[in-house]
Amino acid sequence: MTKIGGMSRAWWLIPSAVLTLGCPAPTPVVDAGLDSGRELFALEVCSRIAAAKCELKLRCYPAFSRLSRGECIDQTQAACLAEYEPMAASFEAKRISFDAAQLSSCERRLTSSACPPSFPPDYPLAVAQPFDDCGLQTGLVTGSLGSNDTCVHLVECAAGTLCVKGTTSCQGTCITLSQLDEPCGIGCAPGLRCDGTRCTYLKTLDETCTTSVECEPDLICLGSCRPRRKLGERCRVDLDRLSPCEPGLACDVVPFVDGLEGTCIVPRGESADCKFHWSCRAGLVCADLSWVGFPASAPAAGSCRAPDGEQFSCPQTAYAAFVGDQCAAGLTCRDTTNQCSTLPERGQSCTPSKQNCSGFQVSCKPSGSGDVGVCTGPASEGETCAVRIDASRTVAIPCASGFCEKEVTLRCRAPYLRLNSICKEDGECLDGRCVPQADMKLRCAPPC
Repeated sequence: MTKIGGMSRAWWLIPSAVLTLGCPAPTPVVDAGLDSGRELFALEVCSRIAAAKCELKLRCYPAFSRLSRGECIDQTQAACLAEYEPMAASFEAKRISFDAAQLSSCERRLTSSACPPSFPPDYPLAVAQPFDDCGLQTGLVTGSLGSNDTCVHLVECAAGTLCVKGTTSCQGTCITLSQLDEPCGIGCAPGLRCDGTRCTYLKTLDETCTTSVECEPDLICLGSCRPRRKLGERCRVDLDRLSPCEPGLACDVVPFVDGLEGTCIVPRGESADCKFHWSCRAGLVCADLSWVGFPASAPAAGSCRAPDGEQFSCPQTAYAAFVGDQCAAGLTCRDTTNQCSTLPERGQSCTPSKQNCSGFQVSCKPSGSGDVGVCTGPASEGETCAVRIDASRTVAIPCASGFCEKEVTLRCRAPYLRLNSICKEDGECLDGRCVPQADMKLRCAPPC
């Protein structure tokens, strides 16, 4: 994935507010050498990566895995194919192709790597997520266009370049990322960061810092760039790193409680005390945490155990989308019963803050009063499309047209921004396109 300003996340992408959950059994891994001699097609790629991603979620993140194995693979594959569709013409023109070696690498790592003590892939907030090089936009597709070539999609440009579009054309130009000591421009080459004006090296051991993204990847920011914490040392959640602790260790601490510190531990087995799900071994959840008072205060310790089955009692929280729950895949902690129950389906009542509906592109649409909703498709203009949990966390669903105004009205709003206005997403723009520009800003552009 292209790194810009030292960050391993594309700066123009908006984090998704909808979770993908559950897991199927992995498909057999095909060696990259076999793949390299034949062309890969979208259905195969999406099927293989969906199986691998879902296996990871069930194996490593059961507290966040709401879909059953079958539902997870079906929905993840469908989402992958929907993401591929706008790029189909670029594949046909040979401007982009699937990277067989990367696909096999992702399958192998997703299905066999140790479980990172982190938030899961597709987490709804902008945090460091594991295996973020295993998406169509972030590693599985390779661009063939070089510097100054005309481009349509971001992924058409080769590594080290970025497709920058003006506000007067649907086409753009592949621009080389800035090198050492060059003005930051559209962004810095991998291994460099922008110091505000020019590209420079990432900070090394003991250099002062304000965030971990300023530091080399194996360091964290503790006022200065320092090694990750060792067993028994104090730690706190670092949203810019998968874990603040050394590999194989987890920070036994509840996230999102200001100033809270924990200790680096080896993830624990069944019946052991835990502060959060990553404190437990792979396949276990940290159960019986009482979220009353969170995030102003942390819950008392829970205990590590296998996820609960249907009709087991479970604690409620409006923060379930962000902290998970203790029910097994295919189940959700129902507000009405305080028990683990099957996921609601289209037309049934649901909890918008949890987004716990079953079915591809089925969302829990808020009713407009409280944390109550119904499982359905996108919200229409003027309908409620988001639920604000607190000042920094909002759960939103797609709008059929326009965009979800998440800051004020929490309703679907018609496009209103004119050409060249700074924007966040396509639905805000009267011309329907919000694209990255050379000034590192997203601006409204003409329709294609």
